[in-house]
Amino acid sequence: MPSTPTPRRASATRVVRTTCPYCAVQCNFDLQIEDNLPVKATPTKECPVAHGTVCKKGLSALNDVRHPDRLTQPLLRKNGELVPVSWTEALAYVADALRPLLDTQPNAVGVLGSGALTNEKTYLLGKFARLALRTANIDYNGRYCMSSAATALNRTVGYDRGLGFPLEEISTSDLILLVGANIAETLPPVMQYLKRARDRGATVYAIDPRATPTAKVAGRHLAVRPGTDGILALGLLHLMKAWGRIRPTAPAHGMPEVLWQADDYPPPSVASACGVAEDELITLAKLYAGAHKPLILTGRGPEQHAHGTDTVQAYLNLAFLTGHFGKPGGGYGTLTGQGNGQGGREHGQKADQLPGARSLRNPKHRTEMAALWGCSPEDLPQPGLSAQELLSACGEAGGIEALIVLGSNPIVSAPGAMHVRQRLSALKHLIVIDVLPSETAQLATLVLPGSMWCEEEGTTTNLEGRVQRRRKAITPPAAAREDWRILCDLAAAIGHPQGFTYATFRELQDEFFRATGGGVADYSGLSAERLDRASAQWPVRSADGPDTPYAYAPTYPTPDGLARLHVPSLPPPPSPHHLLLTTGRLGNQYQSGTQTRRNPALRATLELQVHPETARERGLKPGDLARVTTPHGTLDLPVALNPGLRPDTLFMPFHWEASANLLTSPDRLDPHSRMPAFKATPATLMPVPVSVPEAQPARIAPLEGGVPI
Repeated sequence: MPSTPTPRRASATRVVRTTCPYCAVQCNFDLQIEDNLPVKATPTKECPVAHGTVCKKGLSALNDVRHPDRLTQPLLRKNGELVPVSWTEALAYVADALRPLLDTQPNAVGVLGSGALTNEKTYLLGKFARLALRTANIDYNGRYCMSSAATALNRTVGYDRGLGFPLEEISTSDLILLVGANIAETLPPVMQYLKRARDRGATVYAIDPRATPTAKVAGRHLAVRPGTDGILALGLLHLMKAWGRIRPTAPAHGMPEVLWQADDYPPPSVASACGVAEDELITLAKLYAGAHKPLILTGRGPEQHAHGTDTVQAYLNLAFLTGHFGKPGGGYGTLTGQGNGQGGREHGQKADQLPGARSLRNPKHRTEMAALWGCSPEDLPQPGLSAQELLSACGEAGGIEALIVLGSNPIVSAPGAMHVRQRLSALKHLIVIDVLPSETAQLATLVLPGSMWCEEEGTTTNLEGRVQRRRKAITPPAAAREDWRILCDLAAAIGHPQGFTYATFRELQDEFFRATGGGVADYSGLSAERLDRASAQWPVRSADGPDTPYAYAPTYPTPDGLARLHVPSLPPPPSPHHLLLTTGRLGNQYQSGTQTRRNPALRATLELQVHPETARERGLKPGDLARVTTPHGTLDLPVALNPGLRPDTLFMPFHWEASANLLTSPDRLDPHSRMPAFKATPATLMPVPVSVPEAQPARIAPLEGGVPI
């Protein structure tokens, strides 16, 4: 008689609510956990931001957790190959590599962080760099994202919260100007507010060189030439002044000078510079002049230029001088991109920053942080190199000899990708902490396996300054460790464990909240228990005090409480006879693509978008290989025709290594924000010659399966 099979024991099922690992909306969903593995993600209508909506990237995020490429043990380069080693051997390498440098030249060690880190990891990384390494040279990949808008806001009103109002206020605006902001592909859940405003009768304009999916939903599209957004803002201010619409939000420094400058931007010259019809400019200006609650939202389009800060400044000036800045549903806001891009730029991983958005240049702020950390203010380094300057100094004589990278992939995300690869290859020591084998990790001398979003506790801050809990659902696999523990291990390895011996994560989190107290970005009234009850928008200055949904009401955190308007310094418009390459994102990909290119649910193709007329003039058809050349490189790509693109503009996404950033400049930086110039690179276009060897075609398929490392 056959034996009866033993019944299989049902695995225990848990449900953990946490936040999405992708964009700065920070949607909430419930993870169903079985046997230490998330098996299902369910959006929750209780989410205070997305109300039950989650984009395709968020819904497919569990594929990353289960991916076979997942890093699960340290890898050390031996004889040119990365081979598995124990944590003991990995940390011994760190000690041998870094201690001699730290004893004699600590600034030869650099740190590059990420806008994807939780607030607590951002705080700990900054503390690790300045207290354990004693290096000035720490920055993060958010330098390539939000830095221009953040700089403009900080120097105008004293602090930077991307949206100074709740997202729901967007739906109450009667005119919305989306300046280089492709919300439909980069922040999809925000589209519900845009559509609600439109359904209530608002006019929505997409100001962008190409008709993006957002432009199609908006209904109105103004196709300005790349790099001329600031000129457009000055032209609008000129007309507001001419029509008697100057009604400043509050007294401010610099108003006369800003208004005098606007006299030099009459409609004919502005329309010509921007490459639009004058009547289109006048129509837009009349709508702005007549709106009760006009809202300007900038994205990376106007910000990722060598004059990005001044471009944002022009829009800030316009909103302020017409009386709309800081008002609910109106004024100005900037749309943060990375998952914790807002919190990531507040708590110490920026080159010039201490926790709570304090300044390293401010003696009072240095004293406050030194008291918490138990050191002398003189022990804290002064501001160091910005991200691009840090990468360019790698391997140079007298520059950076060792670099620690946490959660960033600069070989893809930084401009001048070939230059960056050369510089990182010249390092003596490249230590990468990551969860998947990025292109940067594949160059490393040591790779340390870190933690994914659902494997760690922490908080994140979304684009409206809303702080939410990220809850740990599962433990990291095999020998992978939580990132915060790895940083503490590194501090011990280099002989500076003081201040990095937390018994539990909660001990670190409570220190982080305390460290922000008294800063502009004050989280000191928060705790895990309070955030379990409800999310909160900073500043939150006491445990029983309110949060701050509306952040930009006067008076401002400036020396005298007044705003400071600055006269924008803008370059002349680009020649109308030259092609310009602009870069951006695809809806199914995210940042450098380390995760999304491996995700089978997120297919995408790398193509060069060209206007049909431009393609026809050069003898190109859809699918043909075209050669794009800029002063920084040459690339062959298949052509995709896009009639919604300006004829003088080429568009290319940047999510692949062999893509846009091979052609962008590593040298041109905004003088205020140190933002590189991604968005308007002079280019030539031609069919790939048959008689000469082709340049290496770009990879056009997503990464799948194992990647050699």
